[in-house]
Amino acid sequence: MPRRAVVIEINEIPLRVIGDVAARGRAPFLKSMIDDRLFVETRISESLDRELYPSQTWASVGTGVPFAEHGVWWYNDPKPVEYPFYWQLAAAERSVGLVNVLHSSPVAGQCRLGDFRFVVPDCFATDSAAIPERYESFQRLNLELTERNSRQSRLALDPSQLKLVADGLRHLPLRVSTAATLARLVGGVAAGRVPKERVRSAQFLLLSDLFLRLLNDEAPDLAVFFTNHVAAAMHRYWYALFPDDFTTSHYNEDWVERHSNEIVFAVELLDRFLADVARWCRVNDRVLILVSSMGQGPSSRLDSSRSLEAVVRSPRVFLDAVGVSDSCEVLAAMTPNLTLRFPSEAAAAGAAIALEELSAGRPDAGVDQSGPVITFTYDLEVLDEHTVALGGSVGRAETVGVEILSVDDHSSGRHTPVGTLGVFNSDRFTADGLSQVDVFEIAPAMLTLLGVEVAAKHLTPGVVF
Repeated sequence: MPRRAVVIEINEIPLRVIGDVAARGRAPFLKSMIDDRLFVETRISESLDRELYPSQTWASVGTGVPFAEHGVWWYNDPKPVEYPFYWQLAAAERSVGLVNVLHSSPVAGQCRLGDFRFVVPDCFATDSAAIPERYESFQRLNLELTERNSRQSRLALDPSQLKLVADGLRHLPLRVSTAATLARLVGGVAAGRVPKERVRSAQFLLLSDLFLRLLNDEAPDLAVFFTNHVAAAMHRYWYALFPDDFTTSHYNEDWVERHSNEIVFAVELLDRFLADVARWCRVNDRVLILVSSMGQGPSSRLDSSRSLEAVVRSPRVFLDAVGVSDSCEVLAAMTPNLTLRFPSEAAAAGAAIALEELSAGRPDAGVDQSGPVITFTYDLEVLDEHTVALGGSVGRAETVGVEILSVDDHSSGRHTPVGTLGVFNSDRFTADGLSQVDVFEIAPAMLTLLGVEVAAKHLTPGVVF
């Protein structure tokens, strides 16, 4: 008999982190799931010549086919119509709601067909379109928060940004508990009691409140929510939580003590949200599914530095400065990427050549092309606080569309192919007898749960939700 479901996409969280935080008594809902044996590991079995990347692995989970078939690597790569996402297939027969889900934008393309009760796309969306339209102001805020906190967390807001916050929250009266958590978070950062990077969790708190409100208002057959705040903390602070994973002492004891709670705090916020969602699922007869498309583990390339870094803030000005003058549309991308859509593949190829020349000799720079879309990963040489090197020339930052930031960077977590699957409020799921679940089984298992026909391209799932 078909059932309805809520899916929480917990980006990159491995069972080890869930278990560690639960054992500290800081994640009671997740601990109850562990105690009831409701978790199993996932594995993404793709043969690639580069490190797994979240927009690529979530496309693999969503479509049920590997990168070699769907071809989506970056957030705004073209989405092939022959490989629809499971929530697109579900929307043809069931009601669907999405919040912050990767690849759900542009709404006019990805969510044009089917019964989509609400769609507030991911923080790398190409525009602020949303369903219903009254949430477009919130989506503008979501996109702005992502942009302003790229590479450097910022607490202060200028008047225009304050107005954006007010407009964005106009249709989202915050719960008292969320407002109190936000106040403590901002106060702790402002007072210097906790690292300023913790302010990134504010975005999760706003999105989770929105999701809970829409669940109550719309109650779709399938609701999907994506969160990245734990993944961001793990990348920066894996060493602080698991220093024994490393054979060398990369950070001193004071740094470890100051940052050892950052991953724990992020998981604790997630646990509170999940407990609220679980209560709603019990009352409304929904299966709750927690899933990550991959995991994280200790990195073999520890990196910590305080340095000047160039971030492109005005892409049009920058492109003119480096000689990419063809007409193109600038799409959202994660810093340090620029994603550009050209009128044709030929025009994109020409721009790619110019940007590859700019990348010469820069180890972390490169260009990827997918049809008429190219994504340029830049690594600009900063000469001083005001100037950058652009190939064979030198440019003043403000005249070439670049902002030079002082970045206190840490990286000790890396992507791994082993993720997490948890299923709550289902009498059909058991982790007994399961070692690891292939992520390509997840899309067909979702469709089977909903009573929607599985696509011919899908694996026969060995897991039942």
